[in-house]
Formats: sequence, structure tokens, C-alpha cells
Amino acid sequence: MSNEEINISADFYTFKNQIVDKFGEFYYEQACLFFDRATEQAKQGLLLSALADGKFALELTDYSNDKSGAQYLIGFLSQLHCDMGEIAKSKSYYHLGINLLDEESEDYEDDLEMYRRLKEHIDGESWKGSIEDY
Repeated sequence: MSNEEINISADFYTFKNQIVDKFGEFYYEQACLFFDRATEQAKQGLLLSALADGKFALELTDYSNDKSGAQYLIGFLSQLHCDMGEIAKSKSYYHLGINLLDEESEDYEDDLEMYRRLKEHIDGESWKGSIEDY
């Protein structure tokens, strides 16, 4: 598919699907790169930078031809928001991620356990209040 084959006048979903067909592998690689960078920044305590790169990775995933692993990125964003005292946002990402889990996946039980532990962490932090309350 050449650039001429991408119909910029098409409805959004057709256009998006054309982008995914042509550039999906590129966006997948970029999403992985930004997710790796975000996790490294989080390890260094650069939570705002990690959050920015993690959210950008999630946006790139939307145009990726491979959506596998999105639940890990979303869980990571939930964890970051929780660590930053943004409990409502953390819960939102938690719910988004757990709803994306595929019951047919061979990793389903492990992923479900990861989200169970994340929920325990969020619940454990939520009693402190949220910076969103101020």
C-alpha cells in the first residue's frame, strides 16, 4: 500500500485501518520503545516523564498492528497514577486494563493475578486520599 492508497477523505475507521495496514509494524515497534523508556524512567523516579512516555506508547498502540501487551502498558499507567496519588485515574486505567484481558489467552490467569495485586495496591493507597481531592 503506497501513500496514494491511503484515502485521507475516508471515514475515520477506514482511514485508521489503512494506517494500521501500512504502518502498523512501525507503530508497534515505537510503542514498545516508548514503553521500555517509560519503565526505565519510572525506575529512576522520573514518574511524570514515565507517565508522558507511557501515555504516548498507549496512543501508538492504537495504530499498531499488534495489540498484545496493551494490558501491561495500561496496568503500568494505573500503577504510576496510584504512586503519584491520582487514585481516580489509577482506578480508571485499572478498569480499562482488566476489561481488556482475554479469557482465551494462555496468560489469562497470570494477567488476572497481576491485576488482582494492582487492585490491592490501589485499595491500599486510596485510604490516604488523593491529590485529586485538593
